[in-house]
Amino acid sequence: MDFESFVEGPLLWITFLLLLVGIASRLTFFSLSIIRSSQDKDFRLGYQFATFGRLFLPFHRAAIRKPLYSILRYIFHICLIVVPIWLSGHVSLWLESRFEWEWDALPDSLADWMTLIFLGIAVYFIVRRLVSSYVRMNTSKNDYLLIIMAALPFISGYFLAHGTVDEVPFIGNYIGTIHILTGEAMFVFVAFLFCRTRLNESRCTGCASCEVSCPTGTLESNDQGKLRIFNYSHYQCICCGACVNTCPEDAAELRHEFGFKRFFQIFVKQRIRDVEMEPCLSCGALFVPEPLLDKIEKTFTHDYLRTCPNCRKKNHVEFYRKLSPWTKGIQVSPNE
Repeated sequence: MDFESFVEGPLLWITFLLLLVGIASRLTFFSLSIIRSSQDKDFRLGYQFATFGRLFLPFHRAAIRKPLYSILRYIFHICLIVVPIWLSGHVSLWLESRFEWEWDALPDSLADWMTLIFLGIAVYFIVRRLVSSYVRMNTSKNDYLLIIMAALPFISGYFLAHGTVDEVPFIGNYIGTIHILTGEAMFVFVAFLFCRTRLNESRCTGCASCEVSCPTGTLESNDQGKLRIFNYSHYQCICCGACVNTCPEDAAELRHEFGFKRFFQIFVKQRIRDVEMEPCLSCGALFVPEPLLDKIEKTFTHDYLRTCPNCRKKNHVEFYRKLSPWTKGIQVSPNE
């Protein structure tokens, strides 16, 4: 068996089977994580059904914060799913296979337009990461690689359908094999691709608003010693975008990440952010994240901010006396 026959035969079925097993396994692991996380919640069955419903409506809350970007992501993923499944050439291959499956295909003109729109959005995503200093600072090489890996099957498929590179040496002769290989590579990426939450360290103040708004307990924080530690469970995440929508500092992000090792970490919580806690000036109790206090002090400075709520209650009369313009020079007893 030559290389082309191997790519178009056994390798194609192996990667396709890997994709199916990966999707089925992830849905199973997701179900186990949600059932486990619902043990301390009321109406467990209702919670579990609602969580499954949210899973199939990703980014719906994040769209409020970034509407244009979210719309482009929706279109990008719709084209990514619809074109490979309903392309007439792919439907014909399923009909000719041992399964002899057939379904209505997209008109070729519509499939071409969806392919070009998909590639245009992919180019926009790459340019956005190169041009925007903030996005570029938070972009890794894997982010570029994921976009390129998603785009390659569409590029090679468009060239194959239209004979665009037939006259190009080597590429023209093997464009069909290249298309299948890039498609197989995308199958593998999809099987081990996660959409996860990131907390931008340059913006995150450790306020934990993301944890409070998270509907599945994916994000949680624990104060240990002088640190507030944020942990993340990737199999509980439904990509609803609640953390993105609620974060006052625009520090929470939903980003794709390829992780073979993470695939098998079902109940493991990943440590994604550490924030130092500030002690109370009066009693020494740790009570507020340092970045959050630093931000507040830029607009309102007073020793009152550096005391914990319990100590503030003891000294609130003296504090208001100092702030009030009507009581300047008047001695007020702390017992009044």
